[in-house]
Amino acid sequence: MIKAAFFDIDGTLLSSNAECLPSTISSIEKLHQQDIICCIASGRGPKRMASLIGNLPMDAYVLYNGQLVFSHTKGIYEHYFENETLERLAQFADEENRQLIFGGRKEFYGSQSMKMGQRRWLKQLYHLFPDKYSAKDLEKFIKKWNVLPKNETKFMELPIFSQPIYQCVLLSPESEQTRLEELFPDCHFTRSNPYSVDIIPKGGSKIVGINQVLAHYGIDKSEAIAFGDSWNDTEMLREIGVGVAMGNAAEDIKDLADYVTDTNDQDGIMKALKELKIIR
Repeated sequence: MIKAAFFDIDGTLLSSNAECLPSTISSIEKLHQQDIICCIASGRGPKRMASLIGNLPMDAYVLYNGQLVFSHTKGIYEHYFENETLERLAQFADEENRQLIFGGRKEFYGSQSMKMGQRRWLKQLYHLFPDKYSAKDLEKFIKKWNVLPKNETKFMELPIFSQPIYQCVLLSPESEQTRLEELFPDCHFTRSNPYSVDIIPKGGSKIVGINQVLAHYGIDKSEAIAFGDSWNDTEMLREIGVGVAMGNAAEDIKDLADYVTDTNDQDGIMKALKELKIIR
């Protein structure tokens, strides 16, 4: 019996127009009517969360890929970077003139261009690129945009070391993954799109944060369902009781899921919940 449901945001809970479908809103209302805990599980941070999901009722939030977890009434879990790691990431960005942001509890710090890239309207553009550009074209695009404007502040000068930083986001092509892993062995690198990489402390992932939520509510992992579409959903979909990949997910994400539903534009969440007999 399912007692908890976890939802990724971009490409899952939101359509390609960055909106919640009426069928998704209705489905979550039905889950609540059946006393099923509903939670966000996203690589995003708390800032502008309300503008993303609107009045969609959620019981808990697993944010920054599992690094910051809370309900409406209390904090549940947090795991943030050591200052030494942040200093090395900041130094790397400064020396290579790279676009980078640091995610804190209430604010993003760093490149204005990258902060702009976290906004809802720009996320919509991600869905336009894959059909029009080859991997090489995308890499050229990233490299062209991956130069820090001259008026940007040096990252080593930012006041980031006096507060918890849960995640960094670097504009980086997929081909750079191995190099980053070698340079920063104390970090975990994961992606929700082909253009930027989410950097969190080693050992972190969405499933780590989800396990904290389940323990908080006294729910077993086998009694939970999760919906996702991208690489940062890998551990979540593989280890949860029922992992559901959206129809718009990459093929390797679909392969590891227990169930594949329709796309985020074609009522995928509602169809899965009905076909799996979770909502009536």
